[in-house]
Amino acid sequence: MHFYEGADGLKTGHTDAAGYCLAATAKRNGLRLIGIVLGEKDASTRNNEMMQLLDYGFNTVKLNKLKEKGTVLKTVEVNKGSKDKVNLVLKNDLKVIEENGNGKRKYSFKYDINEIVLPIKKGTCVGKVNVMYKDKFVTSGELCVDEDVDKLNLFELYYSEFINLVCGNY
Repeated sequence: MHFYEGADGLKTGHTDAAGYCLAATAKRNGLRLIGIVLGEKDASTRNNEMMQLLDYGFNTVKLNKLKEKGTVLKTVEVNKGSKDKVNLVLKNDLKVIEENGNGKRKYSFKYDINEIVLPIKKGTCVGKVNVMYKDKFVTSGELCVDEDVDKLNLFELYYSEFINLVCGNY
């Protein structure tokens, strides 16, 4: 298996009862597959079966990056904070596994955001985004604030309330 493109891990074994066995991993284009072959008659057959199994996987599915790490997905209001709003960004890339040749899928996103408790530091995760396809859950990603937001002190709070009152924001 050392000559298989993308192969990066394996464990071989053989006993009279189990035959020739192999567990292997391979990675291509960001997609990692794991294959297990059990009970083969010889090492050559075992290796060929594993290569066919991994080839089938890589030819059948692909990894699709929907959104990159750090992408702003939502902006939420902050109550009584040094900022009125804060952006929520993806902690990691948002990826899905899709079948090859099925065309471009249209995903929808549903947000589950916790109450933001101030003060809050950049990078603090406050919720998640759920990726849906035809109203079925596919995967999710964590959402984090992209900047520090402090809690207003008493003077700043009174001043902010006064400005809102004068401007008719109530």
